[in-house]
Amino acid sequence: MSEVSLIERGFDELPTEVALLNTSGDIVYTNRAWRTFAEANGYEGDVDSVGVNYLEVCDAARDEDELAGVVADGIRSILTGMQDIFTAEYPCHSPSVYRWFLLIAVPFTTQRHGQFALVMHLDITDRRLAELQVNEKNQHLTMLMQLFSSELSEELDKARKLAEKVAEGDGEDAEALATILEHIEAVLGRSIALADQTRTVELEPIDFRDAATYTWSDIEKTDDVSGHIVGNGTFAADRHLFGLLLTSILVNRIEGTPVSSAPSYIVIGTTTDGIFVEDNGTPPSKEQRTIATPEGQLLGVDYESVGLSIASRIADLHGWSFTVSDSELGGIRVEIGEITWE
Repeated sequence: MSEVSLIERGFDELPTEVALLNTSGDIVYTNRAWRTFAEANGYEGDVDSVGVNYLEVCDAARDEDELAGVVADGIRSILTGMQDIFTAEYPCHSPSVYRWFLLIAVPFTTQRHGQFALVMHLDITDRRLAELQVNEKNQHLTMLMQLFSSELSEELDKARKLAEKVAEGDGEDAEALATILEHIEAVLGRSIALADQTRTVELEPIDFRDAATYTWSDIEKTDDVSGHIVGNGTFAADRHLFGLLLTSILVNRIEGTPVSSAPSYIVIGTTTDGIFVEDNGTPPSKEQRTIATPEGQLLGVDYESVGLSIASRIADLHGWSFTVSDSELGGIRVEIGEITWE
């Protein structure tokens, strides 16, 4: 077996894409993984890419993609002997799949054929997705801090004002103060439960109508906002987290919408496999529609819709689906699906 065929055979067994570039940057060899990837992704031209100048392709994209210029310069430094290794991470997304790769270029010298650059494209998608999941959790914790610090500040301000009256012996105010402090304690408990991602969700039977009625009566709203609860049923959920889920959706729509476009009518109801909340306010924005999609999770958190983002996360903790779409009433319809009714 010749030296060349042995090397080619070895490269073909590698699970990562490999290309050999001559000193001009022309691709002179690609392995089986390279050809398979090109064919699977609709590459226009010969899937082996032999004869294509790798450096010229990168240079042509330099103005639109800064990384392409960095890669071209890095590989040139390998071919000229200025560097022993060059690496760069880059995205390579398809219409249906998010992917990231690590490019590694090193010198490759043979006695018979001379100097080359060995270029490898390693799939690092799993690692990048894991990193994004960590970032997402951190973003959710940031949202929680924003939400609860705002809510607690308002409650504590009320408590301080009532405390002054309590000191004068007013019994009604003392009772109101106790209620406020109980609410603060409940908010803290829900925030800790949601922030602790390692915690097991504590499921218990939840009566939908009772939970919806309690949540609707508990949130602050103006007299011109009316609500209607439809449907019945019992399902398993973490009581505190489900209360926070409903509260987050309702508060987002009532308090997080400009007065001129705020909903005046909200419906909380059941479906065959879940729960919905819809209103007659403004239709959902692009950011709100993608909150629970891979695109929305990868691109980051929309802080103007923090309540919907938190509700989406709580649904995910329970294994439920979460979608935001247009309501037949003219506003937003938030639907939590994959709930099992008992």
